[in-house]
Amino acid sequence: MSVNTITERTSSKYTATLKDTAGAVVPLSSIVTAELTLKNIDTDAVINGRNAQNVKNANNVTIHATSGLLTWSIQPADNIIVTAGVEHELHRAVFVIVYDTDQKIVHETYILVDNVSGVT
Repeated sequence: MSVNTITERTSSKYTATLKDTAGAVVPLSSIVTAELTLKNIDTDAVINGRNAQNVKNANNVTIHATSGLLTWSIQPADNIIVTAGVEHELHRAVFVIVYDTDQKIVHETYILVDNVSGVT
């Protein structure tokens, strides 16, 4: 499980390389759909409207044409604290990539959001 730590309500960047089951890079031209779901682990609350959201070169996510590099420009609203009074909060981001019509990559990462007193 990969965990990235981010200070609440700040910008950040997440990258991953999309590969098929044989380890070959999946180019953008092979991708049919790309979706992102972002939720709070404890409450299951969807964060920033990212519930199976289209991210195929949209909504702050890009996929490089040939290298399979997925880049998510994490926005301040993507790392808000959902539960009042906690010092840290764990969020789960799941990318579901459908390629070559019926093949699927499910890629997940976890984000530990540090609560900073006074940030609104």
